[in-house]
Amino acid sequence: MDDSLQRSVSRTSFLKLGAAAAVVLGVGPAARAVAGTTAVATEEGATASGGRAVRGPSHLRLATYEPLVGSAFLIRRSQSSTLRVKLVSATRLPSDVGEAFSLTFQGHGNAKLDQETYTLEHPRLGAFPLFLVPVGRARRGQSFEAVVNRIPASLMPRV
Repeated sequence: MDDSLQRSVSRTSFLKLGAAAAVVLGVGPAARAVAGTTAVATEEGATASGGRAVRGPSHLRLATYEPLVGSAFLIRRSQSSTLRVKLVSATRLPSDVGEAFSLTFQGHGNAKLDQETYTLEHPRLGAFPLFLVPVGRARRGQSFEAVVNRIPASLMPRV
């Protein structure tokens, strides 16, 4: 690897690049989510910036979470107890194509999660997978963030 390239690639940028590649290449739950083939109910007809239709499961839409801010979600952890968290924000992120947003969940002070995909449950949404990352300091409880970047199927490469 070129020395200048090797020095400019941080662990964070490498992880972001890997996550983007997984979505583009259609790996696992991300591919099913983009294709809208998960068991979670779908809502058709949503449009992204630029007027393109963005299909897929409702748990990957900002409009689904906006009315749920302040409500409780359960996070299923393998070989551990269920963690109860509160959705504290659902924030639109800038995006030239598709829909991008972040979700911030707040857990109690002893809440511990590694960065990985968990099954979340909500009475209105049912159970669904979501990739969570612990963020911030756990002074008043640990926060966890999920970032969703939905790309219209018309812009996805054919594989």
